[in-house]
Amino acid sequence: MFRMEVAGSPVGGEDAKEKQWMDQIATANDLSNVILRFQIEPNRNVHLDNLVRPAMHALKRAGYYHDGFRELNSIAATRAWNEPEGLVVESGFLNQPRGEVLDIEWRSVPPSESAGDWKQEWTNAIAESYNSPPISQPAWVAITTTSRRSLVDLLGPIINGLEPLLGRDPAGSNPFSPNANLIQWLHVRRVEAGEPLRLVAGLL
Repeated sequence: MFRMEVAGSPVGGEDAKEKQWMDQIATANDLSNVILRFQIEPNRNVHLDNLVRPAMHALKRAGYYHDGFRELNSIAATRAWNEPEGLVVESGFLNQPRGEVLDIEWRSVPPSESAGDWKQEWTNAIAESYNSPPISQPAWVAITTTSRRSLVDLLGPIINGLEPLLGRDPAGSNPFSPNANLIQWLHVRRVEAGEPLRLVAGLL
């Protein structure tokens, strides 16, 4: 389901206010900064980034984005176990939670192909920056990047390196299998300056 909200009194045929009202509708319908709110079945174990990816590709198929998500500046996503199950899509931003436990900058983003070596270096960097036992409670993750690559494509490889922070997924069979089920709040945003990659994470 898509939800669009436009504040103020609806305008019809009032020329002086018509353009302003049209601009409000266009702004509310601008998904360059998108919020995805997922509600899933109780006790379902599904990683938030794995929910984001198909939702964003569906929005691309609906015409909101082109290949590479060039129009996209940020994605914010939350996950909750509620009924009825579904997805709410909105335009805008979410305020970053408090409770920070990790803040790391990195010199590069994952390559578009053969990212195994990059993931290993990134995992090692996380382990050096976070020298505490893995967390076991719900977490939030905020990512910023200067890369022009697709934000949707960057999410998976970046989160794959978080095993030192999140622990290993009990059902994981891949070399990089963090317990990403703990992530309930996720934000990735493109910025103009700074290191190619910065990740901040904390406890909810």
